[in-house]
Amino acid sequence: MIEFKNVTKNYKKKKVLHRISLKINQGELVCLIGESGCGKTTTLKMINRLIEPTSGKILLNGKDIKEMNVIQLRRNMGYVIQQTGLFPHMTVRENIQLISKLNKVDSKVIEKRTLEMMEMIGLDPKEFLDRYPTELSGGQQQRIGVARAFMTNPEIILMDEPFSALDPMTRSSLQDELLHLQQEFKKTIVFVTHDMDEAIKLADKICIMDGGKVIQYDTPEMILKHPKNDFVRNFVGAKRIWDSPELIKVKDIMNPKPIMCSKNLSLFQCITRMKSMKVDTLMVVDEHKKFLGCLFASQLTENSDLHAPAIQFMEPHTVTLQESDSIVDALKIVEEKKFFTLPVVNHQNQLVGLVTRSSLITSLSQQFIQGGEEA
Repeated sequence: MIEFKNVTKNYKKKKVLHRISLKINQGELVCLIGESGCGKTTTLKMINRLIEPTSGKILLNGKDIKEMNVIQLRRNMGYVIQQTGLFPHMTVRENIQLISKLNKVDSKVIEKRTLEMMEMIGLDPKEFLDRYPTELSGGQQQRIGVARAFMTNPEIILMDEPFSALDPMTRSSLQDELLHLQQEFKKTIVFVTHDMDEAIKLADKICIMDGGKVIQYDTPEMILKHPKNDFVRNFVGAKRIWDSPELIKVKDIMNPKPIMCSKNLSLFQCITRMKSMKVDTLMVVDEHKKFLGCLFASQLTENSDLHAPAIQFMEPHTVTLQESDSIVDALKIVEEKKFFTLPVVNHQNQLVGLVTRSSLITSLSQQFIQGGEEA
């Protein structure tokens, strides 16, 4: 774990960082984001002591990094920057193997690991290992930079706007590859960017900075749904959440108090409840509030036995949602199954909410309402 404790950085009379405090847990990908000059790159470079704080502490697994050997600290971290940082006079092979050789790792282990890294980034070792960086495209150079960062299997990898100079398609491809690598290896990655779309796509947590201060530090979902103040709201953009609809969860749009009835409630009592509550559907549950099915007014006839229990007339509903499902999941079910009443249950199959066609339409309309307000 990386922890900043009241870290301040001054350059002469200018205060670049103001008492930064934050924790980055092991295995998280955290994006530092903000406008130019906000302090995000300074914060990143303090982790491997390229920049030293004026005051405060930075702890690595509980130990002050000032007490660590700076050379060893840096060798134990991967580092990828915008300009790739590859040595132009060295081949791809030499660039990738540099730190391992400095650490005097066995040559056979180095060669084996090099081939693994080339496979990991999707470049043919026979074609690329003996080339020089200037013979590669920008995207290929960045892939080599990523391979070099992962080569020594470090727990921490620092990435300073690594993809910002690339064309959009290459950039998107490398973001996808980084996500794949992170899912497989679960490194602690601190990633500086100025692009909110990139941060939302990659990050477990986003740290929004301004004027050398942490303004909000939270998950992408929470930042999009609950911006802390006007600065965050304006920085993120009111409609940004609709660029990532998978972050809009069922729990955000469901009715948390659906109208229910007991499985043994008589049909007459059910109809009376529907009329009094002005609904045409009841959620049928057992004594433990476990969901059993839906009772639709439209399916009842004049010949229905009004004394019979609800369970005899209900429609067993095989399709349900979880609170953690997204609005995209709900829309797929509506489209594919033609169900417009979607019960929401917990892991014990207890009813906790209801999503209807009306709630979906209302939620979807917000993107246009917000767009009008923003304009």
